[in-house]
Order: sequence, then structure tokens, then C-alpha cells
Amino acid sequence: MNLTKGVNIGSVLFAGFVAGYVMYVVDLALDGFLGLFGSYKIYKQWLVDAGLFPGFEDIALFLGHQFNSILFGFFFAYPFVYRKLPENPILKGFVFATLWHILVLIVSLFYGVLGAKWLQALINMNFNSHVSLYILHLVWGITLSVFYRPLEEKK
Repeated sequence: MNLTKGVNIGSVLFAGFVAGYVMYVVDLALDGFLGLFGSYKIYKQWLVDAGLFPGFEDIALFLGHQFNSILFGFFFAYPFVYRKLPENPILKGFVFATLWHILVLIVSLFYGVLGAKWLQALINMNFNSHVSLYILHLVWGITLSVFYRPLEEKK
């Protein structure tokens, strides 16, 4: 599967960056709202516990998050996937984000059961953290959908 064939590379790079940034800022800004959000603390603690990037965990977390947002945006922008999603950009992003979230949970469960510590931790998060992660994936998917322009719309 060539994830760049038929993809507007510039648009997915931009949309992925913006979507990752919006997702990250929502998590930071709403930390504690209704007992939700602040999931960045969980991921930062994983870096601290693993001894990765000592003193630079926040920067590493942000850069890694942005990289992942752009990379995973290619799955959204892949024409086979993009064309199967609803036409409305909000609904398109909502459906993609929901499917993506389910995929994250399946992958986490599979590899977590096989011993992957970070993915075990993801599955074993409390309920509020799971709700937060789903909402954040919705924010990411909808933002990605609003900002991405496929090649056929590019004029």
C-alpha cells in the first residue's frame, strides 16, 4: 500500500500538523475539565519512566505527537479511505477518528497482552482517560478533515 499515491502531500502535511497541534492544545487547555483531559501527563510519564530525553520530555512529546499526527494523516488522506468516508467534513472527520480510535484500542489490546508496557498502560487507563482520548481523537480527526484538501479539489 503506497500511502502517498493520490495524496495531496502538502495538504496532508499542513492538515496533520494543524490537527496534531489543536489536539495537543485542547488536551493542555482543558486539563481537569469535568475530570477529563490532561492525557499528555500520562505520555510524559512514560518518557520519564523509560529515561528517554531527560529534561526534554515535553519537547520530545510534542515533536513526537506532531510527527505521528502527520504520519497518521496519510491514512486519512489515502484516496481509497478518503472517498469511502462521508462527504461532510465534520462527519468525515468524526467517522475516521472513531474508526482510528477503535484501531488504536485493538492494537493496544493485542500488543499489550503480548507484553508491550506502554500499550498495556494505554488499555489500563482509567475510564476518564479513555473518554478523553476518544474526544481528543475526534478533535484530531475533525480538524484533519476540515484542513485537508485532496488532489481533485486542488485548483
